Amino acid sequence: MALLKMEERSGGAKAAFRLLLWLLVAAWIAVGCGSKKKGAPESPLPLPESETEDRVILSVGETEYHSSDFRKYIRDAFGEKADTLEPATLSRLLDEFMETKLLLHAARQIGVVVSEEEKNVYLEKVKQGGGGEESAELWEFDSGDFTEKLVIEKYLAQVTQNVTVEDEEIRRYYELHKSEFFLPERYQVSQILLPTEAEAVETWEKLRSASEEEFRAAARTKSIGPEAAHGGEMGIFQKGQLPQEMEAAIFSLAEGEVSSIIESSYGFHIFRLDKKFESEWLSLAEASASISRMLLDLKIKQAIRLHIQSLEGSLKWQLFPENLFFPYQRNKS
Repeated sequence: MALLKMEERSGGAKAAFRLLLWLLVAAWIAVGCGSKKKGAPESPLPLPESETEDRVILSVGETEYHSSDFRKYIRDAFGEKADTLEPATLSRLLDEFMETKLLLHAARQIGVVVSEEEKNVYLEKVKQGGGGEESAELWEFDSGDFTEKLVIEKYLAQVTQNVTVEDEEIRRYYELHKSEFFLPERYQVSQILLPTEAEAVETWEKLRSASEEEFRAAARTKSIGPEAAHGGEMGIFQKGQLPQEMEAAIFSLAEGEVSSIIESSYGFHIFRLDKKFESEWLSLAEASASISRMLLDLKIKQAIRLHIQSLEGSLKWQLFPENLFFPYQRNKS
């Protein structure tokens, strides 16, 4: 299965691996960081570099992994912050490291490899996302870690390739969670941000009765806000998403009307209410795509979790916590 084809499928390799990372890293780090009891904090542990301490911490099949492999794993993810991680967080990261190696072993058992064509497709997609040169260098000097990640992505695509969401599941979710599909009043807003009050007053005098085109032209040439290049378009907001004094000025405007000058710590703002959206309920047809993606993500995550559990029971592997450089805290959940 070509990598391009897999990535075009919404529940394919790339999505599956992102979900794996979300499941095994984000949640576990949150557990690790949130599991401390009130009182004296745990002391972060330094990561030893001595070769005499580079012991085997995990074996999967005939492959052995050492403490240096795990240190590299967390340093690749956290950089200098790796030296400040506490035992609970290191424990969850070790769980992730172990499960990643189980997946890698299972992938190799069935002969999963990444072809040059698939590598090029991947790099082209990254390049289109703006990270081409950095990824190309990473690939050129790759010690194997990056390739292993793509092997796991491809393997997980096979594991989850039959995961689907039926129309009846979408309808049932919609009926049981209708409150999630109520949209309150929303306001499409643009702004011009100016550094001084004098500039703001001069600009406001010119724009208070200006057309939309004139407002956007002024935003592009005068505004110091991050949305200036887009004609001042800030986006769509609900009540409670902007500072109170700004909302009071913006949400009282009629469509196409320009606000008075609002001062903030960023400068002097002139807002324009581009459009007001009345509150509404999304229909099943309108909500269907987002429900499908959400349910598919959940089902893929569950499929990956169950598959990892099956690998833990079927593969030959062993963890050696006594050889770790920190006190391992087993995840009992």
